[in-house]
Amino acid sequence: MFNFNIDDEAFKAFKYELISEVKKELTFQEEIFKTSEAAEFLKISKPTLYKLINSNSIPFIKIGDQKRFRKSDLLNLGKN
Repeated sequence: MFNFNIDDEAFKAFKYELISEVKKELTFQEEIFKTSEAAEFLKISKPTLYKLINSNSIPFIKIGDQKRFRKSDLLNLGKN
């Protein structure tokens, strides 16, 4: 395998940094909404949400024939 010569302090610093990054990735989970949940979150009707979808005004993910919405995308609407 690999043979690295690293002093203990450098190894501890590297290990701490690596563990911190892994923990961040493991604890972050994007909240995903169904159509009705997205409409409720945005405080709009489902027909209004469908109008936004059809006009490509709102980002969504297609899973099969269903649409899903990332919470972060909904929170960023209108910021561009």
